[in-house]
Amino acid sequence: MNIKAILTITFISVAVFVKAQDRIITSQNDTINCKISKVNSSNIFFTIKTGNVLTKGKIEREKVLNYYSDNTTVENDSGFYLPESSRWRLGLTGGFNYLTASSSKAETAMIQQGISKENAESYYDNLKPGIGAGADLHYMITKMYGIGLVYKFYQNNSKIESFFNPNDGLNLMFGQMSEKIYVNYAGVSFYSEQFLKANPRLKLSSYYSMGMAFYRDEAVIVNSPFLLTGKAFATNLDLGLEYFVFPRISAGINVSYFLSSLKKITLNDGNSTITKKLEKEEFENISRLDLSFGIRFYR
Repeated sequence: MNIKAILTITFISVAVFVKAQDRIITSQNDTINCKISKVNSSNIFFTIKTGNVLTKGKIEREKVLNYYSDNTTVENDSGFYLPESSRWRLGLTGGFNYLTASSSKAETAMIQQGISKENAESYYDNLKPGIGAGADLHYMITKMYGIGLVYKFYQNNSKIESFFNPNDGLNLMFGQMSEKIYVNYAGVSFYSEQFLKANPRLKLSSYYSMGMAFYRDEAVIVNSPFLLTGKAFATNLDLGLEYFVFPRISAGINVSYFLSSLKKITLNDGNSTITKKLEKEEFENISRLDLSFGIRFYR
């Protein structure tokens, strides 16, 4: 009876061990199938089953590329449980953007309308920087790669009051010139991520997306309002660094480049609407650099 009891206990222990299998991936891309018992800033402690023998061991953190554990009771001296493997990732961001297109031709055109060089330069210096926000949802196909949807919103604005020359040889007009530019972007994306082996709280992420950009410019020229609208194909490359505050919640910083140019534009002055196909040298470049901060949720 005692032998049967011992065998039963041994069988149950082995079964539990196999079911609760963890993994350690070394910097040499070798995988150690084990049961992780403790993690600290220097080492990962684990148990390996060889036949019917359980052997305890440890490995230095600097030799570990990544590790995974389904054991929520793992003792972690850092006070933080390693991020859990997740299928879904939701990101919310907000920050700043900067239009990268040259404004030299537009400034020259303003100067030709009687606006001082200082006012023309100041106008576009204020128009180029703006604010932005965004959201992305990704589904992880593998541990490192996923697909998803991305939405971004950009806003830029500027305003001056100045004299304008209508070039009629007689009049000089004083009034306001302003713009409020809005860009909405939606696209599909290809996502990748990688935890840093030096710190399990840190993760690098990136995605490349393609979609449509919708442009709206609410402009005023010499107190006369105009609305310019258009849409164009756009791409976006995003690089991010995340810090896990909790196993399923992280905060991060992202740098991205948004690339798009309008080839056709619609002008509405309140009385009539004109749609114009732009020549290549007239394309409206709405590309921009984006620096954002945000929070990510994993499930």
